[in-house]
Amino acid sequence: MVDYVVNPKTTPPSDLTGTAFSHLDVRWLVNDIRQGAELVGVGQTIYPARGGTHEHHLHPDAEEVVIVMSGHGWHRVGPKIYNIFPGDVVFIPKNTPHSACCTSEEDLVILWVLGGVSSLERAGYQSVAEVLP
Repeated sequence: MVDYVVNPKTTPPSDLTGTAFSHLDVRWLVNDIRQGAELVGVGQTIYPARGGTHEHHLHPDAEEVVIVMSGHGWHRVGPKIYNIFPGDVVFIPKNTPHSACCTSEEDLVILWVLGGVSSLERAGYQSVAEVLP
């Protein structure tokens, strides 16, 4: 039976062993496998307090929206670094390098939406050498 209403608290973390996400708590909430979605993927990621990061990368085939639920940190989109706080919404255009880091004493919890695709495979994922100013 398909669950059309989901909650991150009752969704188990994805097994991302051996990937760039292995140190993060990532939960797919809406995707091609769970609900048969075709044009959207939604999930939650928890970055550990005081320095949890995700590498600089891009998605050649998807736009992304990040919604900050709790904690704070920074999100780099293209060449600019933004301080992010609860309630902030970050838009990442297709094919734009981006990365994130938790700088708070509490975990940084975000919801993310991949636009136009329902899986990371369809979005594409390319690691990008990070050169910070």
